[in-house]
Amino acid sequence: MKRKWLAFLITLAMLAVTYGTLPYLLKINEPVMPKAINGVLDLRGWHFEEHDKGLVRLDGEWQFYPDQLLEHRDFALESNEPPADLMTVPGSWASRMNTIGKATYRLLIDVGKQNLVFGLKTLSIQMSARIFVNGQEIGNSGVPSDLSRYVGKNKPIVGYFPLQQGLNEVIVQVANYDFPASSGIKHSIYFGTSEQISELQSKAVAYDWISVTAFLIIGLYFIGMYTQRTKDRFLLIFGLMCMLIALFSSTGGERIIFHVFPDLSVGAFLRIQIVSTLCASISMFLYVYLVLRPFCSPLLIRIALLLGLIQIVLSLFFMSATYNSVILLIHSLYVSLAPVYMMYSLVLAALHRVEGSFYLAVAAIALNLYTSMQNLNVYFAVPIFSFPPIEPFLFLLMLSLLISLRFSNAYKQNELLSAQLLKADQIKDEFITKTAHEFKTPLHGLVHIAESMIKDSNQLSSGQLENLSLISSTAKRLSQLVYDILDFSRLKQGEMKVDMTPHDIHSVVDVVIKVFSFLTVGKEIRLINRVPKELPLVWVDENRIRQILSNLLDNAIKYTDSGFIEISAVKRDQLIEIIVTDTGVGIDEDNLETIFEPYKMLQPDSYQSFGLGLPIVKQLIELQQGSIWINSKKGQGTSVHFTLKIVDPEDGTVMQSANEKKGIGNQRPQASPGFRFTTPYISDQQGQYTVLVVDDHYSNLKVLIDLLEPLNYKVVAVKDGFEALKLIEEMHEIDLVILDLMMPGLSGVDVCREIREKYSLLELPVLMVTASIQPEDKITSFDAGANDFLTKPFDAAELKARVRGLLMIKESVGKAVDLEVAFLQSQIKPHFLYNVLNTIMALSYTDSEASRKMITDLADYLRGSFHFSNTQEKVPFHRELALIQSYVEIEKARFKDRIRVEYEISDDVRDVEIPPLLIQPLVENAIRHGIGNRMEGGMVRVCAYKAGNHCIFVIEDNGIGLKENSVQEKTSHTGVGLQNIRKRLKYAYGTELNIDSVEGFGTKVTIRIPSN
Repeated sequence: MKRKWLAFLITLAMLAVTYGTLPYLLKINEPVMPKAINGVLDLRGWHFEEHDKGLVRLDGEWQFYPDQLLEHRDFALESNEPPADLMTVPGSWASRMNTIGKATYRLLIDVGKQNLVFGLKTLSIQMSARIFVNGQEIGNSGVPSDLSRYVGKNKPIVGYFPLQQGLNEVIVQVANYDFPASSGIKHSIYFGTSEQISELQSKAVAYDWISVTAFLIIGLYFIGMYTQRTKDRFLLIFGLMCMLIALFSSTGGERIIFHVFPDLSVGAFLRIQIVSTLCASISMFLYVYLVLRPFCSPLLIRIALLLGLIQIVLSLFFMSATYNSVILLIHSLYVSLAPVYMMYSLVLAALHRVEGSFYLAVAAIALNLYTSMQNLNVYFAVPIFSFPPIEPFLFLLMLSLLISLRFSNAYKQNELLSAQLLKADQIKDEFITKTAHEFKTPLHGLVHIAESMIKDSNQLSSGQLENLSLISSTAKRLSQLVYDILDFSRLKQGEMKVDMTPHDIHSVVDVVIKVFSFLTVGKEIRLINRVPKELPLVWVDENRIRQILSNLLDNAIKYTDSGFIEISAVKRDQLIEIIVTDTGVGIDEDNLETIFEPYKMLQPDSYQSFGLGLPIVKQLIELQQGSIWINSKKGQGTSVHFTLKIVDPEDGTVMQSANEKKGIGNQRPQASPGFRFTTPYISDQQGQYTVLVVDDHYSNLKVLIDLLEPLNYKVVAVKDGFEALKLIEEMHEIDLVILDLMMPGLSGVDVCREIREKYSLLELPVLMVTASIQPEDKITSFDAGANDFLTKPFDAAELKARVRGLLMIKESVGKAVDLEVAFLQSQIKPHFLYNVLNTIMALSYTDSEASRKMITDLADYLRGSFHFSNTQEKVPFHRELALIQSYVEIEKARFKDRIRVEYEISDDVRDVEIPPLLIQPLVENAIRHGIGNRMEGGMVRVCAYKAGNHCIFVIEDNGIGLKENSVQEKTSHTGVGLQNIRKRLKYAYGTELNIDSVEGFGTKVTIRIPSN
C-alpha cells in the first residue's frame, strides 16, 4: 500500500512539475511581442531580420463582425464601414454569438517601411476560413459561407504576400456549421517574412510526419510480431495503441490526414479525431491490464473500458450529442486519465523493481511529457512543434526495449528450460541405453548358457531340451526388442539419419540371404534370390536397407514352416520395386490396414513378435523416399512390396559397372564433383607393406587411400571383387586386404572365401569393413575367413590400429619362418660332420691334395650355412649357388662316381636376389633321398633361367621318385624341408612349390618367383 501511495505522489509531482515548467520553458528567450489594440497592430519597431526571433503572433484585439462575411470593398469607404466589435485572438467567439454561424475578423498591420515579402500561417480556425491581405485572397480552408454553400475543413493555411508602407489590412472570413463546441480563431496566427514562415511550416509538417511515421511503424511491427506469437495479446494491443496514436496525430497539428485523403469530409475528420483518442485510451488501459496486471486495479480498468465504449458509440452514431459540454468534459477527462493512469502503473511497477524498471521509469516520464504537450496544444493553444519530437520517440523506445527485454528474458528462460529438457532427454536416452545394455548382457548370457546346455544334452530329456530351446529363442527375441525400441525411439523423435549412396540391390539381397541361411537350418525352407543382376543401382542407406530386408526375412521365416521365401525385383519407371514373397500362413485382410501400427501383433498370444518390426521398416523406407505395401491372403502366403529410387545414370557419383574393365592406373585420385577414378589404382610410393583396398564407392576408396599412404604403405585400390581376385593372382606382394562386405557382382563374403582357398589367415589377413551393425554379418564374415571386422563409419585411429595389428601378425609369421630355416639350417647334422671328417682323414693317407680340397669345400659350406643364420631377407643367387657347389663337392668326395650333378645356369639370373637357403635344401634332398637311395647313384640337374617376368629354378633327379600320396606328406612335414620352403614362397611371393614325381623315375621340383 505504501508503494501505491508513493507511486501516486510521484505521478502527481511529475504532472505538477511538467505543467508548471513547460509554459515557463516556452516563454524562455521569447521576446515581448506587440499586441493588437483596437484592431491595429503596430510593427514598425519590430525587427523581422532576426532569424530566430523575427516571427510575431497576431494576438490581441481584432475587429469582429458577427454573422457577416465581409471583404475589402466593404471597408473601402469609411462612411460605409460597418460597426465593429473587438474580439481577443486567439479564442472562441462563443461569448459573442452562437458557435454555429459565420463571422469576419479584421486586423490592420503597420510594418513601416519594410520592403520584404511576408507570409502568415494559421494553426486552427474552426471550421472553415478564407484570408485576404489588402483585398487579395492568400489562402483558404474549406468554404466559409452560408449553410447552403458551406464546406468545412479546418486545415492550417499558409500564404505569402507583399505589403505596402503604412497600414495593411488582414481579413479572415470564418464559418462553422459542424462543431458546436467552439468556433473562431482558436490558435495564434504567425506572421513574418516568407523565409521565416516557410521554415515554420516545414518544421510543423516534419514534426507531424515524424510522429505519425514513428507510431505507425512501431504499431505495424508489433502487430506483425503478434501474428507470430498469438498468445501474447499485449503485442496486438500495443501495436493497435501505437497505430491509433498515429491516427490521432494525423488529425492534429498540420492535419496531415488531408495530405493523404484530400477529399475527407469534416464530419468524418471529427469522428476520426474523437474515436481515435478514445480507442487509444482504451488500448492504454488494456495494455496496462495485460502487461502491468499486478500494479493496476481490474475494476477500474473495466469501468474505464465501459466508459470508453459508450463514448465511442455516441461519437459514431450520435455525433451531435457528443458536443454537449458535459460529454466533452467527460471525454477530455477520459483521454487525459488514460495516459495518467498508465504513467502511474509504470511508476508503481518501477518501484517494485520488476524487470525493465529503468525502461518503465523513463517511459513514464516520456509519456508525461507527450501528454502534457498534447493537452497544452488542445487547451492552451500551445503549438506542439515548439519542441523537437523527442518524447514520443523516447516513450516508444522505452516500451519497445521493455518488450524486447521480456522477450530476451523469456528466450533465456526458454534456453534454460531447453537445456534442462535436453539434459532430461539425455538422461532418458542414457537410461534407455544403459537399461538396454543391462538387458543385453544377461540376455546374451542366458542365450549362451541355454545353448551350451543344449549342446551338452547327454543327460537332458526331450522336454528339458524343448524348454531350453524356448528360453534361448525368447531371449534372442527380447534382445532384438532392445534394438527395435532404440530404433523406434530415434525414428519417432526424427533423430534417425540415413546416408544415401548408390548400391547394387542384387548384391545386398545376396549378402542378406547368406546371413539368414543359418536361421533356416533344420527347416524345409529355401531362400531364393531372384533379383536380376542387370538392374540399375538404387539410392539407399547400406545399413538401413539391410535392416529392412533382415526384418522382412525374419518375419517371413517366423510364419513359414515349409516352402520358399523369394526376393525379386522389377524396374518401374524411376523406381525399383522389391518383392519379398513367402509361402507362409498369410495375413487376415482385416489386419492389413493396421499392420504398420506400432506394437500391432498378428498373434497377440505369440511370444515371437513385439509389433515393432514392420513400423520400423515402413519409416526406414519412407526416410529413403520409398513406399511399402503388403498383399496377403490367409493360408496362401504373403508378398511385401516396397520401392526405392533409381540412381540417375547421368549422375557423376554413379559407380562403374562391376563388369567394366579398366587398365592399371597410377595417378593419385582427387576428390571432385562426380568423383571417380581409374582402377586398379596403385600408389607410386614403395612402402614397407602393400595393402589392397576393395570398395565399390570411390569416395570410400579415396578416404582409405588418404589414411594409409601417409603410414608408408603402398596402397592398391580396386572397385569390386573381380578386380581384387585378379590383382591378388597377379601381385604376390600383397600383405593385407581391406574388403567391403557389400559390393555388386561379387560380395565381400565371396571374395574372402576365394582368398581363403589359397591363403591362410596368417598368410594374407583380411579386414572386413561394412556399414552394417547386425551381429549376423560379423558371424558370416568370420565364417568366410575374415581376420577382423570394422563397422562404418569408423574412426581413423581405430582403422590404423587394426591395420597395424594385422600387418604385425603377418610380419611375425614371416620372421618366424625365416628364423626357423636359419636356425635349423645352421644346426649341422652330427653324422654328416662325422662322415665328412672320416673321409678327410682317409684321404689324408692316400690323396693329400684331395684331402685339402675337401677341407676347403667343408669350410666354404660351413661358412655359407653360418652366414645365412643372420636371417637376412634376400641373398644373390650366385651365393646360394656357391653353397650348393660346396655341398655337392663334399658329397662327391664321399660317394665318388655315384653322384653326378649338372648345372644349367643362365647368366641373367646369377644376381637375382632370393630368400637364403631356398635352393640348397632341395639339392640336398635330391642327393640324399633321391639318388642316394640307389646303389648305382644317379644324376641331379640344377637349372636356373628367366621366363618372361619370372625366374625359374628347377632341381631334377633320376632317383627313386615318390608315390602320389608321399608328395603331400613331404610338403606337410614339419621342420626344415619342403614345408618350410613352401611357406616362405607363399609368404614372399604368393607362389607355390611345384613337385612332379614318378615312383622309380625321379623327382622334379620347380620354383617360380617374380624377376623384379
